[in-house]
Amino acid sequence: MLVAAAGFQLTAPETASAVARTAVVEARAVEDERWSAMDDFVEGRLDATGTPGAALAVIEGGRVVHEKVFGKDGRARSVTPDTPFLWGSVAKPVTALAVMQLVETGRVALDAPARTYLPWFRLADKGASDRITVRQLLTNTSGIPASATAEIGDRYDNAPGALTHAVRDLGQIAPEAAPGESYAYSSAGYAVLGALVEEVSGRDFGTYLHEEVLGPLGMKHAVATERDFERERVTPGHRFIFDDPAPFDAPYDTSGVPSAHLGGSVRDLSRLVLAELGGGQVDGRRVLSAAGIAETQRGQVDSDRDRFGLGWSVGTLDGTNERMVWKSGSLPGNDAMVVMLPDSGRAVIVLQNAFHLLRAQEFHHAALGAARILSGEEPGSASAEPLASALPYIMAALAGVLALCVVAPVLRIRPGRRAAARARSPHRIVFSTLGVVVLSLILTASLWWVLPEALGGTLASAVLWLPDAAWGTVGIVALALLLAAERTVLAVVDLWQRSR
Repeated sequence: MLVAAAGFQLTAPETASAVARTAVVEARAVEDERWSAMDDFVEGRLDATGTPGAALAVIEGGRVVHEKVFGKDGRARSVTPDTPFLWGSVAKPVTALAVMQLVETGRVALDAPARTYLPWFRLADKGASDRITVRQLLTNTSGIPASATAEIGDRYDNAPGALTHAVRDLGQIAPEAAPGESYAYSSAGYAVLGALVEEVSGRDFGTYLHEEVLGPLGMKHAVATERDFERERVTPGHRFIFDDPAPFDAPYDTSGVPSAHLGGSVRDLSRLVLAELGGGQVDGRRVLSAAGIAETQRGQVDSDRDRFGLGWSVGTLDGTNERMVWKSGSLPGNDAMVVMLPDSGRAVIVLQNAFHLLRAQEFHHAALGAARILSGEEPGSASAEPLASALPYIMAALAGVLALCVVAPVLRIRPGRRAAARARSPHRIVFSTLGVVVLSLILTASLWWVLPEALGGTLASAVLWLPDAAWGTVGIVALALLLAAERTVLAVVDLWQRSR
C-alpha cells in the first residue's frame, strides 16, 4: 500500500504536466487552424480581385498574434512585414488623434469654430465658414461637399506650404448644407484639420505626426513626408486596365497627408491599432488618454454606412453582435482596412497594393471576412460588380461604333453613293445631320460632365482612379465631336451641290 501511494505521488505531477502540455498543443493546433483558414480566405480574395501583394496582421490580447504576407510588391519583390503601403483614408483617424492631442492640452476646443485656430480658412460662403466647428470637420458634417475632395485632392504637390495651398483653394467651394445639418464624407475637411494642426503647433503636419504620434508609438517605417516616401522606397501600387493590374508609380502628395497620403508597413499600422485598443498607449508610451480614444471611437453622427465618430466608422460586425470600429482607405493603386473589435480587444489589418474604385466592396471584404473568422464565424462572400469588368469593354465598343460612323462617309467617293447623297431632299439632309449632331453633343455632355459629377468626381480624377474607362471616355468624346463636325461639313457640301 505504501509502495503504491509512493508510486502515485511520483507519477501524478508528471501526469498533470503531460495533460497541460497536451492542452497547450491542442490549443495551438486550434489557433493554427484558425490562422490557416484566415490566410486561405485572404489569399482567395487577392486571387479574386487580381491583387499582386498584401499584408495581414491580427491583434488579440494586446499583441500581434498573427502576421502573414502575400505576393509581390510593385517592383516584383516579395512582400515582407516591413513593406510600406499607402493607407488612403486610414490617415483620417490619425489626423483625428493629432487634433485630440491638441484638445487634451487645452489648445483646441472641439466645439469651437475652426476659424478660431485657422483664421484664414474660407469657403465661398463666409457665413458658413465662420460657423464650422472642429468637431463638424472631424465628423464630416461641416457642409463641405464630397465633391470638394476631387477639386483639391490628388495634387501630388510637395512644394513648401502644399497643404495650406490646398485648403486655401476651398475658398471657391460653396457648402452644400449648413454646418452640422447633414453628413457628407469629405477628405477636404480633413485637409482643413491638418492645416489647423500646423497652425496651432507651429510645425508641418508630417513633422508633428512624427514627433507626437508616429515616433512615440514606434512606427519605424511610417510615411508622412516626401522624404519618408523616398527613404522607404515606397513601391508602385496597381490600377486595373481591362481587368489586368498595372503598376502605378505615382509621386507622393504632401498636400494630402491628413486625409489619405499617410503610409507605412503592416507592423507600423499594428502599433497604431494596439494604441487604439490599449486606451491610447502601447508599451507604456501614451499618445492620448483613454477618454480621448473612447471619444474618437464613439459613433456621433449617422453616415452613409453605420455611424461616424472622429475619424472612425462605428457599427456592428455582420453576423455577430460585436461592436466594430473600422476604417477603410484607398488611393489609386492602394487599399487598406482596419477592423477593430474593441470590446474583445481584437483587430484585423489588411493592406493591399491594388484597388479598383468600382470593386471597393470586393477589396474590403478581405478584412471584413477575416474579422468574421476571428469572431468564429464564416467569412461570407462579396458579390462581384459586373459593371466594373464590363465598363471598359463597353467604352471600347462604343468608341469602335463611333469610329465606324466617322469612317463611313469615305464610301461616298463611290459614284453611286455620291449620286444618292446628292439626291436627298434638303429637309432630309438638314434633319438627319441635326439628329447626328444633337446625339453626339448629348453623348459628349453626358460623359464629360454629367457622369463624373454623378460619381462624385471629375474626369481628371476618373483618369487617376479608372484609367481604362476614363481614357475610353476621352476617346468617345473626341470621336463624337469629330462625327458632329464631319456631318455638319458634309451637310453644307451636299446642300451647296444641290443648289448649283
